[in-house]
Amino acid sequence: MSPIQVYLPDAGQGDFGQRPFVATHNLEHHELFTDEALAELLDRFPRKHLYALTMGSDPTRADENRLAIHDGVSGAELLRAVRNGRLWLNVTRVDLADARYRALIDQLYTQLAARVPGFTPTSSQGTLLISSPHAMVYYHADAAATVLWHIRGHKRIWIYPPLDERYMKREFLEDIFAGVRHEYLPYDAAFDEGAVSYELAPGQWATWPQNAPHRITNLGSVNVSLSTEYFTAATRRRQRVYVANHFFRTRLHAKNVAARETGTAATLKTLVHRVANRLGLARLEYRQHAPAMRVDADAPGGVAPLRNDTATVTVCTP
Repeated sequence: MSPIQVYLPDAGQGDFGQRPFVATHNLEHHELFTDEALAELLDRFPRKHLYALTMGSDPTRADENRLAIHDGVSGAELLRAVRNGRLWLNVTRVDLADARYRALIDQLYTQLAARVPGFTPTSSQGTLLISSPHAMVYYHADAAATVLWHIRGHKRIWIYPPLDERYMKREFLEDIFAGVRHEYLPYDAAFDEGAVSYELAPGQWATWPQNAPHRITNLGSVNVSLSTEYFTAATRRRQRVYVANHFFRTRLHAKNVAARETGTAATLKTLVHRVANRLGLARLEYRQHAPAMRVDADAPGGVAPLRNDTATVTVCTP
């Protein structure tokens, strides 16, 4: 096949990571993203790292998201459930499970680094997303900086201003960075007035500022995307500051801790948190969630309920 190409207009080079925008690539015909290749990957992928999610139709009801078990379901049947149902498959850290995806992501970021002045990621990772027609991802914010490479189908994405308390309380972001809260956020339809929205087609990629809230709705076709996270000195510095702020707020009951990411105060906060963590004073309690559904390609929506359906899910996508 043709060599992998990432296209980025000159006008977008200085805006990478600073504002939302869409550019193009040529992955839509890559051999890794055919139905046959996806089914084969799903058959051998470590199932403990594969998440099947179903959801409602109201974007304000993130509580309707449900995790579905898929043990014993073949890759072909998982794809059939996606085609016929209302599912989102998160094939997490696909770069660790298959060296071909690792090589692909490396090529993508090598080209990005060559095109964006000053962009020097220290590492990157990826999750393959396979989702049903009309499936959606609820309003949320990711901890890591993200690039979404769209490959098959059509979807609409809404991206909201980052680090703006009108759209996300700072405490929520601290909790997300600390890992004690899932990425979903309270959503109000009025937020859309401040959003930038794009319809993504095969062969396009989208990026936005780190931690910008966003939500996604698929249009009338199966969608396949590669969601990649990248890490730089600046993104890791933000993570250290917000995790330290979480510690100062929840353990030391400090109020209005500054979110400034550079300077002496930021450095001291992160050092104090590091010491506290080594002393076992910054332990976090993670919520545990059980599956509520099971994947069934012949059932309405592609899933059937489990008994005692009381669970919610903490897994989210870009």
